[in-house]
Amino acid sequence: MRRVLLALLALTLAVLLADLAGAPVGAVRGAGAAVLGPVERLVAPGGDHADALEEDNLRLAEQVRRLEEQRRIAEQASDLPVLDMTTTTARVVALERAGASGPERVTIDVGRHDGIRADSAVIAPGGLVGRVVRVGRWTADVEVVGSPRAVVGVRTGTKGVIGTLTGSDPTTSHDADELVVTLLGRDEVGEGDEVVTLGSPGARPYPPGLRIGDVTEVERPPGALTDTALVDPAVDLTSLDVVAVVTGTGSAR
Repeated sequence: MRRVLLALLALTLAVLLADLAGAPVGAVRGAGAAVLGPVERLVAPGGDHADALEEDNLRLAEQVRRLEEQRRIAEQASDLPVLDMTTTTARVVALERAGASGPERVTIDVGRHDGIRADSAVIAPGGLVGRVVRVGRWTADVEVVGSPRAVVGVRTGTKGVIGTLTGSDPTTSHDADELVVTLLGRDEVGEGDEVVTLGSPGARPYPPGLRIGDVTEVERPPGALTDTALVDPAVDLTSLDVVAVVTGTGSAR
């Protein structure tokens, strides 16, 4: 580079001396333009070089954003429950229907092409999200726990009391984001007890032992044969992102 600069300096001096002496300098000027033109574009603060630098910066910024997104997804995927079954990782890409307590149905970015079938359980790092109700080639719709149509068999507490979980109960006063479990026993469940899936035949749609949430309150109406437990869901359905679809049989651990 130093030699190039010295040569350019010598060429510039030759043009100046020839100009002062009144000699024809057309050829010299032409040679100088041919040499100096690319160099000027290279060192100039604007022009093509600046545009190229800006494009490179934009490309690098996009690569950094993608790498950061991949790192975040990998971190969330590593927090998914460990299951003795095959799962496929997916992301929530659309909200199809929402209710007072949050989404009732969401769309994920996997489908038949990825081996997804209807009536497959969907889990998030906290526990159960819901089940697949419709499958397209590239996407699938998931009915989440807490939607009016979702009914899940559960076990509650250390005794494993059986019950039925729903999104709402008109006979019970509870917050919009709380779930309701109608228990088959009396005085056997208390505040803080964990609620997990009972399980389905062939583990479809729900394998046994998937965490759903914790009991926050137990209502014991006088004269009723069963208790009703209010449940704080383990998964925040309003901020769903990375999930996993169960594609093989087994149990949670």
